[in-house]
Amino acid sequence: MEKKKMSLTLKIFIGMTLGIFMGWFFGDKVSSIKVIGDIFLRLIQMAIIPLIFTGVSCAIGGLGGDMKKLGRLGYKLLIFYVGTTIIAIVIGVGIGNMFQPGTGITPPTDLLSSPVSEVSAPSVSEVILKMVPKNPVDAMARQDMFQIVIFSAFFGLALSMLGDAGTRILSTFSVINSAAIQMITIIMKMAPYAVFALMTWVTGTVGIEVLIPLAKYLVTLIIALILQTFFVCGIVVWGIARVSPVQFYRRSLNAMIVAFTTCSSAASLPISIETAQRNLGVGKTVSQFALPLGATMNSDGTAMFHAVASIMIAQFFGIEFGLTQQIMLVFFAVLIGLGGTAVPGGGMVTLAIVLNAVGLPIEGIALLAGVDRIAEMFRAVLNVTDDLSGAVAIAAWEKDFDKEVFYGRKEVVLD
Repeated sequence: MEKKKMSLTLKIFIGMTLGIFMGWFFGDKVSSIKVIGDIFLRLIQMAIIPLIFTGVSCAIGGLGGDMKKLGRLGYKLLIFYVGTTIIAIVIGVGIGNMFQPGTGITPPTDLLSSPVSEVSAPSVSEVILKMVPKNPVDAMARQDMFQIVIFSAFFGLALSMLGDAGTRILSTFSVINSAAIQMITIIMKMAPYAVFALMTWVTGTVGIEVLIPLAKYLVTLIIALILQTFFVCGIVVWGIARVSPVQFYRRSLNAMIVAFTTCSSAASLPISIETAQRNLGVGKTVSQFALPLGATMNSDGTAMFHAVASIMIAQFFGIEFGLTQQIMLVFFAVLIGLGGTAVPGGGMVTLAIVLNAVGLPIEGIALLAGVDRIAEMFRAVLNVTDDLSGAVAIAAWEKDFDKEVFYGRKEVVLD
């Protein structure tokens, strides 16, 4: 009888669990092991640009210049992204008001000693202008996902209008995209060891003494994130695609664990695209356009963090944060979320903008800095899960969804 191989998901989960215990037991003595995780992240980042550029170009080019279908796809994605982001912020505000995470905190005496530079909230025109690249090569070098998606979409659209010559180039792009996906498949064999290294480093360097003063804040934020991840996303999958939420989470587990350990929607993007096509039955057109766009525009975890953190900072400083200010918080958090960043640490940068916009002291960021890595793990899981649930929903709307693949009754060979 042939011995059954251990699944990659189980290997990654074992690596994560062992890493937590290793970091807890040895502390920062084993922090140097992080280099294994860093190598994994660099390899993933290496594949992102060719994957996104060729994938989005092929997805848009494959529409054959059908502007009506492209507009319909973009319209549905925008409604989904804005809608779920608003829901996330409202949940964050509600949970923050309910649990009062900013009351009763006694932080270390030097916690607020570091000055924080003031930043101003961008206008709507600035956010829109930032989305349009003026130098696509520079956008690729900086890994500005939104600008890369915009350029790739225009390039794919132009190729679709060139007739046979454009079709030949799109065919070549399809081969390059397949090669990029194959690279991801090879790199993912390293994932269990990278996850082990990253979790060992996080657990060993953060330390329990940093977590204790802000445990109430972390618990509040994690409860809000879990509600959105396992309730709202589940309703989207069940209500729109009419499939099992349990099966959705089970088939998405690889991408969720990678997001948890890397703290990045961008770093998880290649795995998310592969997961959407291979495990969830989402067609190439939707997955290669919606997920790169979602990695930048649909940051529900970050938006929810902005809400909970703002409420917590207002409570800590004893500032009355009434209904008007909370409505402003929703508006600015949505605005920042649409033009936010998908890289680790980006949430703290955009939080400074939100705090300044709603009139809260940005020095409060120093309160959260010590535990932000832990919070960021859960934020990234929501960001990726929400993108995947959106891809499933949009694919079902667009008749680009295969339930046989979703339920594991049919295998997909990614070409």
